[in-house]
Amino acid sequence: MSTSSEESNPKIEKILAGARQVFFKHGFGAATTDMVQQAAGVSKSTVYSYFPSKDALFVAVVRAECQKLVAGMHGERTKAQTTRETLLRMGTRLFETILDPPVLALLRIVIAEAPRFPDLGKAIREAGAMPMQKELAEYLVEAGWHGDVRVDDPGKAARHFIGMVMHDVQMECLLGLRTTPAADETREIVEAAVDDFLRAHAPS
Repeated sequence: MSTSSEESNPKIEKILAGARQVFFKHGFGAATTDMVQQAAGVSKSTVYSYFPSKDALFVAVVRAECQKLVAGMHGERTKAQTTRETLLRMGTRLFETILDPPVLALLRIVIAEAPRFPDLGKAIREAGAMPMQKELAEYLVEAGWHGDVRVDDPGKAARHFIGMVMHDVQMECLLGLRTTPAADETREIVEAAVDDFLRAHAPS
């Protein structure tokens, strides 16, 4: 499985781009390394030299998508602004990324395959959910130092915030019960979550 440093390798980038295309189009079960090799424009031996199995390829694709989200949240965190503005930016980045149609397609594949491949679910949790929560928890600690919020358990507070932002919209989108919210609705949902969170964690 590739690491973030390896993903700067042009060959790995080509393989991951091809794998992403194949998995999104065919799902995990129907996808083959032959399809990935053809989509990436590399030899089968090149694919196997970096990724020993289809499972490893899929986890690498998911890991890359998760890293984009975490990097985006970190970028919003480092901009000089109020705690509310930062949480709005981080929450919006989270909301828009998780509900992006290709990402929803990826999540559907993960949900379908996790029972058969427990290690796949674990790897994805470690690659995506945990770093995302860690990024948010670190920011909440900083906000607490400034007296903007009261956070006794940063990890729990981060999970609380993520849950408030996503609410039931993610499940409805995963089930195809609704389309991805437009910009106005997204802003309304995220603002409500941020304001409720800040009230719940207001400093004494």
